[in-house]
Formats: sequence, C-alpha cells, structure tokens
Amino acid sequence: MIYDDQLFTVLDRADELNSMILTSECYNQYRLDQLALEQNTEVAAMKTNLLKLKERYDEVMRFGRYHPDYMETLLTTRRAKKAYDLHPVVAAAKRSEVALQTLLDEVLVIIAGAVSEEVKVESGNPFFTTDHSCSGGCSCSA
Repeated sequence: MIYDDQLFTVLDRADELNSMILTSECYNQYRLDQLALEQNTEVAAMKTNLLKLKERYDEVMRFGRYHPDYMETLLTTRRAKKAYDLHPVVAAAKRSEVALQTLLDEVLVIIAGAVSEEVKVESGNPFFTTDHSCSGGCSCSA
C-alpha cells in the first residue's frame, strides 16, 4: 500500500464520518438504551433465569422428544424468552440497535455505491434495500 496525502485525506474523512455517527441522535439513543438495559435489575434477573433455562433446554434437546421433560422445558423456555424480549427496556434496546444498524448499513451502501456500482455490501438486515426492484434482501444498487 502506498501512503500518500490522498490516503491520509481519506482516513481523515473516515474519522470525521465516525465522529458524526458517534454524535448522532441514533447512536446516543442506542447508548442510552444499552445503559438502561445493563442497569435494570429486573432485566438482569430475567436474563440470568433465561440462561439457566437455556442450559436445561440444551440438555433436554440432546434427547429430543424422547426426554420426559421435553414439552415442559420447551414451553417454559419459550415463555421466558418471550417475556424477556417483550420487556419494555429490552424491546427499546433492540429497536435502537436496529436503528443504528440501519444507519450504518445506509452509510456503507452510499460509500460502496460511490466507489462502484459493482461493489456488493452485506447489510446485515435482510429487509434493507436501496432499490425496491432488488429482490432477496440484498443491499446492492441495481
């Protein structure tokens, strides 16, 4: 790789873009929601319980339907997971995470498109597209 003024200019601009993202409302909301998630004792207890249930679930799934506690373990784990996912603090954290990921995906698509229309970008979001004629959840600019 050749290091010249142009490369350093690109790297400086990348740093500027990074700073803009880190000061965005989207990122700030993400950090607030993550902090709330980390500090919520009810959510922490639910997560601890869910991890214990998951261990039990994995143990039972080794035997599948033939394990005597198969249905009970399956239903208990699903209920606990649903309760955890629907907790307002967890749901808010997941929404802000998706919003931030969408922002990052959009930035990547814009940069890739500016370089070449042939550059493919994995967006991480199967529903994200820049062109509605594109199928399969890709993020290419067809």
